[in-house]
Amino acid sequence: MTRAIVAAGLALLAVGCARATQFDRYYANSQWADAAREFSSDSATSLTEHELYRVALVYGTPGRSPFNPVKGRQLLMLLLARFPETPHRDEAESRLMLLNDMLQTHEDAVKKQHELEGRIAELTRQTQELRARADSSLSQSDSLRGVVAKLETERKDREEQLRALRLELQQLKEIDLKSRPPSAKPIKPI
Repeated sequence: MTRAIVAAGLALLAVGCARATQFDRYYANSQWADAAREFSSDSATSLTEHELYRVALVYGTPGRSPFNPVKGRQLLMLLLARFPETPHRDEAESRLMLLNDMLQTHEDAVKKQHELEGRIAELTRQTQELRARADSSLSQSDSLRGVVAKLETERKDREEQLRALRLELQQLKEIDLKSRPPSAKPIKPI
C-alpha cells in the first residue's frame, strides 16, 4: 500500500513537472528576461489566470530586466478584464495604480524635459545673439577709437597750424609796426 501511495505521488509529480512550461521554469528560477522571451512567443489570451498574473509581474515589476510598464499595465488590465474575480485582484489593482503613477510621472518628466530643452535652446540663441552684438560693438568700438584717434591727431595738427599762423601773424604785426614811422597815423579801414 505504501508503494502504491509513493508511486501515485511520483506519478502526480511527474505529471506536474510535465505540465510545467518553459516559462514556469524560467519564472521559478528568477530568469526574468528568459521568461519574458518565452512569453512573447505565447499569446496572452491563451494563458490561465495564474500564468497571466505571473507574466504581468515579469513585465510590471520595477528592477526586473524585462520591466516594461506599458506592457505590464496592459497585462494587468487584461487579467482584471478576463478574470474579474481573480484572487490576485487587490495586488493587480495596486500594481496597476503604481504603473499608472510611474507612466504619468514619466510623461510629466518628458514634458518637462521638452520644456527645458526649449528654454535651453532659446537661452542659447539669446546668448549667441548677445555675443554677436558684443563682437559687433567691440569692432565698432575699435573703429570708433580709430576715428577718435584720427580726429585727435587732426585736431592737434590744426592747433599746431593755428599756433604757427598766430605766431606768423604776430610777427607780421611786429614787422608792420616797425616799418611805420612813429608820427604817421594809422590808416583807417574803409
